[in-house]
Amino acid sequence: MNWLTEYFAQETKSLTISLWAYPPLALGPDGPVARPAHSLPYPGVQLVFTPGEVIKRGDLIYELPARYDAMKPLATDLSEVVRDEPASSFFREITIYAPSCLNRDCLITVNGAFSFVPIFSLDGAPGFLGTSTAHAELPASSPQMGLPWFFQGYVSI
Repeated sequence: MNWLTEYFAQETKSLTISLWAYPPLALGPDGPVARPAHSLPYPGVQLVFTPGEVIKRGDLIYELPARYDAMKPLATDLSEVVRDEPASSFFREITIYAPSCLNRDCLITVNGAFSFVPIFSLDGAPGFLGTSTAHAELPASSPQMGLPWFFQGYVSI
């Protein structure tokens, strides 16, 4: 079950999202090395609903999808420190877009650099996962593709 589709259909005013971001493995002298994950501590951050709208610019008409935006600032527990860095410093912006003519499924964006379609658990739980490659990770002229990040999360009312 896609919980986000249900929340958009009911126009739920606010959601809470817990999110973990796992960066790709780094290549070390002895092989691949796992880098520390970034997380939003429980219960996560609050997202607020914004309804879709139609914008007219001259003869052009744009339909913007409904969305959930993270409340600013993304306040989390600063006592959780990984390598002298707050756990929340990675997450600056989180937005969830409803299905629309621009995207077939719900779309989650993180920091404007990552976007993915969440895949929900088959057992009906509101947990999801997704993968994404950073948009600006490698120069456009680079012959190799960047490795994907892995995102895991949980949404609730």
